[in-house]
Amino acid sequence: MQNWRGRNTPKERSPRQKYVFHSMESSYTYPICSIHMDNFFNLTWTYKLDSDIPHPQFQVTDSKGNVVAPKRNVKWDTTKYNVTNYEKHLTRKRKAMVWIVDKCKTLNNRLEYAIKLQSIFRYHFLDFDIFGCGMFECPENICYRLIKQDYYFYFVPEDSEGTDYVTKDVIKAYENYAVPIVLGNADYKRFLPEGSYINIKTTSNEALVETVKYLMNNPSIYQGFHSWRQTYVIREVTLEKGLCDLCVKLNEWTGISVKRTFRNWWYTESLRDRCIPGGAETFAEVFSYVNESRH
Repeated sequence: MQNWRGRNTPKERSPRQKYVFHSMESSYTYPICSIHMDNFFNLTWTYKLDSDIPHPQFQVTDSKGNVVAPKRNVKWDTTKYNVTNYEKHLTRKRKAMVWIVDKCKTLNNRLEYAIKLQSIFRYHFLDFDIFGCGMFECPENICYRLIKQDYYFYFVPEDSEGTDYVTKDVIKAYENYAVPIVLGNADYKRFLPEGSYINIKTTSNEALVETVKYLMNNPSIYQGFHSWRQTYVIREVTLEKGLCDLCVKLNEWTGISVKRTFRNWWYTESLRDRCIPGGAETFAEVFSYVNESRH
């Protein structure tokens, strides 16, 4: 679809025919360039929170099973609870941070950044172990057991910079009683319980190291990052839920409206920077990439 030509689209369509755009891949990695995709789709079903059918990779529920997040507006319960029930998972940890990576080449060069960060940690005598991509290797089930057993923090850099793009990798941290240190282009307040993670983009590398050292040396404060467990549950969202939401939307939806500026909704940065030549068939299509608007 990135280079979909005019001949690929139907010449005629019924007003009652609904076309739905579905993708769980990041718009930053896969922008849509073809001008024929504007004025084509009736509904969107993606990870983006402003989709007609939002489908995040995980969701946060409260004790009654109500979905709290991800949402565009979330009010988190920031009460600090006693985490005595989890101390057996927290007090035996000895190492700072770990990352299990299986996708080595990404547009945002996250592995290169991780290696740089690793050297800063080591300079301060902190362990930051990377499994995969030519680093340490271990069977997946053992790696996850090691997170729970040894590491205070789990590194969660997204493989793409898309808005609202937060993958289920963060669950590896939460399920194994490690605090996620996240790196991405999302507003994490819309996705994760407040006070349960550290966002690298809100600090410097040196300040991050000092924060990690401080929390490792102050167990009671570190344990506060786990108090959310008394209030919320974080689970992966299955494809079946997305299909059910789609079914509900199709039964409710009426009219023949289409997404007129679909390309700029999907990829909010400059099309010019990512699309030329982009499979364009005419000069008009090339000129359509020169669009600096933000949506």
